[in-house]
Amino acid sequence: MYLGIDFGTSFSQMATLYLDQPLLLLHPGEYGIPSEFYYDRDCGVLVGQDASDAGQGLCAANLVSEVKMNLSGSYTLDGRKFAAQDIIREIYRTLVTRAQQIARTKSIDENIRGVVISVPAKFDYLERKLIYDAAVSCMEGMKLPVRDIIKEPVAAALAYYNTSLENGKNILVYDLGGGTCDVALVHSDDTKLERFEVIDSSMIRIGGRNWDEKLEEYLAAEIQKKADIIVKGNPGYEEKVRRAAINAKHQLSDNTRDKVFARIEINGRIISVMVTRRLFEELTQDLLMQTISCLEDVFYRNYAKHKIDEIICVGGSSNMLQVPAKIRESFPECNVRIFEPEHAVVNGTAIYADMLGETTSPGTVLQDISNFSYGVQAYKDYHKDPNYLVIFNLLRKGEELPVVGYKSLSPISNTQHVIGFQIFESEYGDAYYPADVTDKRLIGRLDITLSPDSTIYTKINCKMSLNSAGLLEFSAEDDKGNHCEQTFHVSPL
Repeated sequence: MYLGIDFGTSFSQMATLYLDQPLLLLHPGEYGIPSEFYYDRDCGVLVGQDASDAGQGLCAANLVSEVKMNLSGSYTLDGRKFAAQDIIREIYRTLVTRAQQIARTKSIDENIRGVVISVPAKFDYLERKLIYDAAVSCMEGMKLPVRDIIKEPVAAALAYYNTSLENGKNILVYDLGGGTCDVALVHSDDTKLERFEVIDSSMIRIGGRNWDEKLEEYLAAEIQKKADIIVKGNPGYEEKVRRAAINAKHQLSDNTRDKVFARIEINGRIISVMVTRRLFEELTQDLLMQTISCLEDVFYRNYAKHKIDEIICVGGSSNMLQVPAKIRESFPECNVRIFEPEHAVVNGTAIYADMLGETTSPGTVLQDISNFSYGVQAYKDYHKDPNYLVIFNLLRKGEELPVVGYKSLSPISNTQHVIGFQIFESEYGDAYYPADVTDKRLIGRLDITLSPDSTIYTKINCKMSLNSAGLLEFSAEDDKGNHCEQTFHVSPL
């Protein structure tokens, strides 16, 4: 089977294609696998529901949740240190093992021939690479090939198109998950080799967890008023309030309920706090409007050239009643649909994995674009002005993947045998821009080793490419055709 994995902020899921339809590899009634990690010296490493169950009360200090939104972090649990990548690797291992076990119970061949993973639409390069490397590291140990990466809202669009593929249709996807709101405009055309084309995509780092936090703050304040108990700073209390807030949010997604009671047990006392839907929506109105603004940006940036046929809402947080209501209010001329909020992303990831199979090249069924520009920092002309540094964009935002860029560079002295260039990621689409701008990200350093006879007149032809997975590759040769050794040192997050 070919496996699609959606590693989510709060929950993760696995699916495969069975009898030409996506099949979730979960137990009956199971929403997903909690993306949680727990460690103590007695239990060892626990993942998923086992981790969630263990990390209660004072043991909450040994629980890691929402690691996807803090990839630069490291965690010390019961005296042992874990990097984010270690935790993600363990989560992937659990997901694959569980998928194989469930496939076996359904009499499906559990032999996995290829895996595709999904990532948020606009994670930056370092985030995307960390998740990809964690998946590859895990899968290599299990002898499984990672075939490609797909953007989460693009995967949702593929799942939607799978129900009825119509040529020339433009679907705008609003994917409100646990940690991000992802938006993508995807075009379908089954008469072309690349059946699906990503026209535009964007992302804002707001998701269901931010709704939870607003409610947690309210509940903590009410608990202090009612019982004179300070929640903040006590991991056990904070975990109980977090669970109560999530439960209240889910209950308020039922349109038959206008109010719920959050009940939190602290030191043997049950503290009850009423939360009305009106209060919940007032507390979180600013969050919703920021996600609508992200959707509007993509809509109006493309509307003149690409008529939007439908807006589909996916992601578990789209179940909150205020979400589709506000989108319909903001886009009265569009057909707005809720489409399998909990499972559209993983289903589309499984569909894409099956499309690729073992031999189809990524990029031949789905045409994606680069969300960022990538460039090298160098002197504009060192011998004319040795103080003017710029970023030369070899790859530009919006270009179709895979894409290749070239730049001819030179040593600045006859004795320089290694040229070191910093590589930057940005939103700038120009051929170059001043190096002193602040809204750029350093993603690494490229070192090119020259031949001993190189001089300031030697031209080094540098090639930078971005593959279908959005990962960088480099090569270089001098003007005599000699290959130059090059090493790319990735910056830490």
